[in-house]
Amino acid sequence: MAKVTRRKPAKRGANKRNNKRKSNQQGFPYIACFFALVLIAFIGYFVFAVDKPAPQDKPKKSMVKNEEVLPEKPQPQWDYVDILKTKEVTVEIPEQKKSTRPYQMQCGSFRQQGDAESLKAKIAFQGLESQVKKTGNWYRVILGPYDRKRLAEKQRHKLQRAKINGCQIWYWR
Repeated sequence: MAKVTRRKPAKRGANKRNNKRKSNQQGFPYIACFFALVLIAFIGYFVFAVDKPAPQDKPKKSMVKNEEVLPEKPQPQWDYVDILKTKEVTVEIPEQKKSTRPYQMQCGSFRQQGDAESLKAKIAFQGLESQVKKTGNWYRVILGPYDRKRLAEKQRHKLQRAKINGCQIWYWR
């Protein structure tokens, strides 16, 4: 019986690596050096060989002192400054229509009375007085009445700074 032996397969990756190493090792870069020398020679030619224009001497001006007499100060041609001092302007300001109905601010509407009372307490901490009114199945938290909308808006901004949002301003019901 013959003895069968297996040979280990040759490593293919090692040969490729050696080939790459050999191909990367080239000679001295003569072409790159040649172009660098040509570029240096070209720059040197322009720096040293090209004639530069000679600086021109500026003729010195003789200092002659002439005293010039200034003309008289011109008189103003306009008299609006004097007119504006005595002018009176009248402006017509239209009267603002005063609302006949008062305003209210509603900050919430809840199904549970406890939720409405909780919001009323938060509003009370801001120094404002609110009411809880029952309308049908809903408990509304309202502030007011206000004679002017501006006052209601002022208090709404105060509540917004306290992170109480969603307040709406309506006519009083």
